[in-house]
Amino acid sequence: MKKYFLIIATIVSIVIVSCGKKTEALWGMWILQSPEPFKTEVMFNDDNSGFVFMADEVRFETTWTLDTMLHVDYKDTFKGIRFSRNYTMELDGDSLKLTDALTGDITKYIRFVE
Repeated sequence: MKKYFLIIATIVSIVIVSCGKKTEALWGMWILQSPEPFKTEVMFNDDNSGFVFMADEVRFETTWTLDTMLHVDYKDTFKGIRFSRNYTMELDGDSLKLTDALTGDITKYIRFVE
């Protein structure tokens, strides 16, 4: 019984550490890679807050969490409307691909590096 407990505890620890590293990798500014008529950037802060900038103006304030999916709550800064989205996330170095869990829409970003 003790052996199984140690195996389960080890697996849980590995999952927690893996999620933590993925969360840290998500922190920072990301630039949308699409033919939008204006520049769109997404910021993920280490305190689980963030922003969406459109044409260099804050369009949405966000809060986010990451477990098996990325959960983002948005607040429109112009209209005050709130909504939520869930995404599956693929993070490969400085490339981020988010797939909306409800619609299947894919958005691709690259990390902003000064």
